Amino acid sequence: MEQPKHIVLSRGTELLRVRADRLVYVESEGNYSHVVTLDGRKRLVSFQLGQIEDLIGDQLGDAVEGRFLRLGRGLIVNLDYVYFIDVARQQLVLSDCAGCYHELSASREVLQKLKLYLENDPV
Repeated sequence: MEQPKHIVLSRGTELLRVRADRLVYVESEGNYSHVVTLDGRKRLVSFQLGQIEDLIGDQLGDAVEGRFLRLGRGLIVNLDYVYFIDVARQQLVLSDCAGCYHELSASREVLQKLKLYLENDPV
């Protein structure tokens, strides 16, 4: 059985290690980012969103990396948790339908692109 893949964010004296399948989304806050996991925990890390995007690609490889999508300038989402999109209301809901539930807002343009992407995504 293959070991679950992890993303590791390490800087200075801190290290954050998250299983890829437990990472729900990452949200930008200036030069920092909030990493939100399946259990609802939100951890502030000293990485910009672009740096985390690069680390996901470097550490997880193509198979897992393809499940993460950058939405605009402020958000990376795990496509496995996209539950509901309302373009008109600029609403995105990420959920596992078992306890994890996050309502986010994003631009109409970004949500429209995400909706089209998921309509054509075979997985």
